Amino acid sequence: MFVEQVKHDLSDDKLVNKSILPIRSGSRIGLFGGTFNPAHEWHQEVSKNALKELKLDLIIWLVSASNPLKEEKDNFNFQDRYASAREIAQSKDFFVSDFEIKFQTKYSIDTVTKIKELYPDVNFVWIMGSDCAAEIHKWKNWEQFLDLIPVAIYPRPEYEIESKKLNIIKEKANQIDLKQNHEFATFKPPVITFIPGPMSHISSSLIRKIRKRGNA
Repeated sequence: MFVEQVKHDLSDDKLVNKSILPIRSGSRIGLFGGTFNPAHEWHQEVSKNALKELKLDLIIWLVSASNPLKEEKDNFNFQDRYASAREIAQSKDFFVSDFEIKFQTKYSIDTVTKIKELYPDVNFVWIMGSDCAAEIHKWKNWEQFLDLIPVAIYPRPEYEIESKKLNIIKEKANQIDLKQNHEFATFKPPVITFIPGPMSHISSSLIRKIRKRGNA
């Protein structure tokens, strides 16, 4: 699955561990983790804005094996979620990965730790919606996670930048001025920033509800 989707020239000597992820030595990479249950246009919009705002070389969509914070019965199976992500991520700047399946990592901190071990000279940024950022305290070892990687947050309705729901992550990490976003990938964590862009009410849960109604 990994090799067939690599859109970069694998003969390039700067590609390291190229059979796993198409990452070049010294690059700036966004890690966009999620269940993608299913993937939709919002995920693409977030990636496009993050790529531009943070001056990243590539956005990797990490389709999770499961979501520890949600009931498994609410999830489509992995192959369907993975396929939906590949269908939406139609860009040479995005790469959809089943990394968590291959390395059997369940939690984001374990996934990021493993990726950083494989690519020690790469600058990584974690990308997430503000709705997820508001629940970061529910994540496994969440404070250590913030110490591991810079976090870029895309605003969602009801979780705007100034929302008090985001106070917990703001209290644990330094908020970088938007004017410095082009160098954000090089900042030492714990740091957060926000990705400017239009907010949308579209969500995976809304899409699932619409599909269920259509099938009723």
